[in-house]
Amino acid sequence: MTHGFRESARNIWAVCKREFKSYFLTPVGYVVVGMVAVVSGLAFTLTFFMFAQITQSPSQYGYPSVPDFEETLLSPFLVFCGVLIMFLTPLITMRLLAEERHRGTIELLLTYPLRDREIIFGKYFAAMGMVLVMMLVLSVHLAVVSYFVAVEPAVLVFGVITVFLMSAAFISLGMFVSSVTRNQITSGVVTFGLTLVLYVIGNVGADLPAQGPVPAAWPELAQAPLQFLYGIFRALMAELALDAHAKDMAQGIFQPKDIAYYLLFSAFFIFLTFRALESRHWRG
Repeated sequence: MTHGFRESARNIWAVCKREFKSYFLTPVGYVVVGMVAVVSGLAFTLTFFMFAQITQSPSQYGYPSVPDFEETLLSPFLVFCGVLIMFLTPLITMRLLAEERHRGTIELLLTYPLRDREIIFGKYFAAMGMVLVMMLVLSVHLAVVSYFVAVEPAVLVFGVITVFLMSAAFISLGMFVSSVTRNQITSGVVTFGLTLVLYVIGNVGADLPAQGPVPAAWPELAQAPLQFLYGIFRALMAELALDAHAKDMAQGIFQPKDIAYYLLFSAFFIFLTFRALESRHWRG
């Protein structure tokens, strides 16, 4: 059993290393890291200067006193970084399996002495390696904050965990889409569309009224179940948003349901990726 585990780990590492290197053999890796550096740097600089202005005259900006630094600047910035990675995820995941299918090399890969789990986890960890590279770029901003401002360690720790968990969820979704498409451009577009929908429904769900739009003239026997169904719909709209579970964690507030959401989301789409590869074996 130990020998089998070691062999599986070596195979996963081999796939991961091959896939990770491929990001920097093409412009994709440099473009993604460069965009994270530029966009996050601009966002950090603007929000930092804005906070400095707020501290000089809080009343001018609607604050009775100097606002809390973590709540006003750091936590929203970390959530923004997670959303930024969300929109860059299609560039990372679109080639994971779709390119293999487009080139016809997926059959060759599946004939290697590799199990499906070794292929999937190897490629998933390679994509998460790209996430870690992006987070190294973001750590520069956090280091600047820590140098100039006394920040609670919990906010920094949970903020980094938040960005990592959000990214893990996005990567799992993108990898699944890549496993069921034959073209990497199609994979990227579909992944971007799905992440955009999951991002938008959170804002829509937050604006939905507490009571459903059921006509008052309808009999009470019909209104009660419709209101119940509307309540479920409203709760799902609010909970399914990928950034909705990040706001509290980014402020250093530990809630198991938020961590469970991202872990279950990732596990669900990794499971679907397994099923997609298995269906290819079956068709073959």
